[in-house]
Amino acid sequence: MKRSFFIIALILTAIGVNAGNEGKTISYVKTDSKVYFGEDVKLGLFNTKIVSLDGTVTKIPYRDVVSYMDDSRLFENLPVVCENNDTSCFAMMEYVTTKSGLNLYRYECNKEKTPRSDYYVFKSGKFHLRIDQKNARTVLPFFGIKVV
Repeated sequence: MKRSFFIIALILTAIGVNAGNEGKTISYVKTDSKVYFGEDVKLGLFNTKIVSLDGTVTKIPYRDVVSYMDDSRLFENLPVVCENNDTSCFAMMEYVTTKSGLNLYRYECNKEKTPRSDYYVFKSGKFHLRIDQKNARTVLPFFGIKVV
């Protein structure tokens, strides 16, 4: 009887431990010299904060962040390419998918009255192609994205 009670208690404890960790993903913030792991990333105006598993918060200046992953979404600091192929600045872009060594990224532009998403293709970390109205119908299906 005691043995049965112990086994049932052990099973219930194991189920409770697994239920508490379900759905949680590991997050990280990467700088040039270090990677910080935790359970949540918070973006501020000047700093990126990572909350570690024990609850401590580490602040990293936004200018030092190379990439971060939060909620199973990867963001990398890549050049923003304007209409005339000028790379005037860098911004965090969300990784979408990869095919044949080409990486597709989404850049959320919120500087205008109506926010828009721009898409860029990078190869080996270098700019390869900007997705626009002219090439979207051929490039996006290559990556498995349906064009409406």
